Amino acid sequence: MNLQIENRAVSEVDAYAKTVRNEKIEQQILNELNDPPALSLDERGMILDCSKSFRTLFGFQRSELVWQHVSTLFPQLAEIDLVQAGQVNSLLSYLCRCGKLYQAINRQGDSFSINLSFVRIEYKGRGILRLIVHPFMNAECDGIA
Repeated sequence: MNLQIENRAVSEVDAYAKTVRNEKIEQQILNELNDPPALSLDERGMILDCSKSFRTLFGFQRSELVWQHVSTLFPQLAEIDLVQAGQVNSLLSYLCRCGKLYQAINRQGDSFSINLSFVRIEYKGRGILRLIVHPFMNAECDGIA
């Protein structure tokens, strides 16, 4: 009889541990949804700030990125005007919506493919760009850009 009680107790502990693990995973997913890998840029492409998940993905500290040009991380953006006539460059916006892959360079110098999204927002009376990074995980298409 004690063996049945012990088995039931072990089952209840296992079920509780599984519930706690699932809740932690759900919380991690929610945190990532609330903190996507993103940069805040001025209209010239200078980095103003970055999210924690961006720092984790790219391996940089915030102080290493602020006031660097975005092309340091995304070389394909070097010769592109991010803003035209007060709006996100329409061609850039179109290419991002179409799923164009861009090359990103992390702190170690490794290159990987990503998708980008740009959103223009007003903050304290000035235009800010929010660049959201969507890592591309398909190794077969990694070289496409």
